[in-house]
Amino acid sequence: MDVLLKTRCTKGHLIVYADKVAIEALKLLGYQQSNALAYKQITGVEVKMTQPDILGLGQATVTIHSAGGQTLIADRVKLKDAKEVEKLIQERIAK
Repeated sequence: MDVLLKTRCTKGHLIVYADKVAIEALKLLGYQQSNALAYKQITGVEVKMTQPDILGLGQATVTIHSAGGQTLIADRVKLKDAKEVEKLIQERIAK
């Protein structure tokens, strides 16, 4: 699987793949738990700044909504990465 972007969040890692978006919980011996949505299920993405961008250290919450009512929420993502996640997802769901 092609990883387009991988960034830390409070639950582990928010990972944007070529075919899906996933939040994978980090465990000592590897990834044990994963929640994922395929792009065909995603209806929208929302980025909400939680801490102001001071010296490039701002943080945001990324919420990914799906048609089935499932949401993926990644807290405390770097603001720069959150904007990139939003851009990547918007490009793929517009197709």
